[in-house]
Amino acid sequence: MKHRIFALLLAIMMLLCALPVSAEETTAPVQVERAPGYCGEAIMWNFEEDTLTITGAGAMDDFPDGAPWEAHRDEIKKVIISGGITYIGAFSFSDYDKLTEVEFGKDVYEIGERAFFSCDGLTSISLPASFKVFGPSSFMGCSRLTEIHCAGKFPSFRQNCLWDTYCKIYFPADKPWGVDYIAQLEDAFHGRIEFLASDGSDPYVPTEPTEAPTEKPTEAPTEEATTVPPTTVPPTTAPPTEEVTEPAATEAPTEEPTAPILIAPAPTEPVEETGGSKTGYIIIGAVAIFLLLGSILFGGGRKKGKFSR
Repeated sequence: MKHRIFALLLAIMMLLCALPVSAEETTAPVQVERAPGYCGEAIMWNFEEDTLTITGAGAMDDFPDGAPWEAHRDEIKKVIISGGITYIGAFSFSDYDKLTEVEFGKDVYEIGERAFFSCDGLTSISLPASFKVFGPSSFMGCSRLTEIHCAGKFPSFRQNCLWDTYCKIYFPADKPWGVDYIAQLEDAFHGRIEFLASDGSDPYVPTEPTEAPTEKPTEAPTEEATTVPPTTVPPTTAPPTEEVTEPAATEAPTEEPTAPILIAPAPTEPVEETGGSKTGYIIIGAVAIFLLLGSILFGGGRKKGKFSR
């Protein structure tokens, strides 16, 4: 009987240990089945002529198995993202060669993995002030993309997000990005990416001081000195000089990222607890019960012999 109970407890322990500790370990995009015309919980899409319009609020779905507008791949030339959409799903427009124009909504925060991978028709994009994250390989292989206009703070650049592109990234002239981060990014992209202010200037190029022109000093004409009788002037007290304090040099405001270069910051939406911690508590409790029952079954039944102390 004791052996059967022990075998049963051992089987329960093995089952509990096989449970996933946390669902957050699964990072691969997952396709969600939606009703026709939907590409998110509260997001709808519509295709007309050569334009795909996506409107709604919240995050779009990821499409590793193909977006619902896949049948129009060779017809879509323009994408309009409107409303309160915050996230553009992974693989949304991967390999859409006919796509030449994208209008991003005012609330877009993140562009997902390979969302615009190898879109050869894209030449210029403008991202809103809300934008924060270039997803992995999001614009990888966009060989004709030469201009990216950012209206907000310094975003995070995930791995290979702009690989195989040679473009200029423009930031707000009134809110320049940090020099150190710009230098790191230019090194990381091996000079393939150039950062400029929105007015076209490059505040990170040091300017050499200009020397004042040297002119030959002009000699004063020599005149016959005339002797002037000295005049007695009453001494005057110079007015007190106030100490002039120069205003402290104000450095241009720099926007620093909330995460290291090439690493994305916090997710676009709060991540709900997946129950991983609860599973840990269950396992710990089961181990405690297992040890307690084992001690009762195999230790409690012993009787003291005559040689016991």
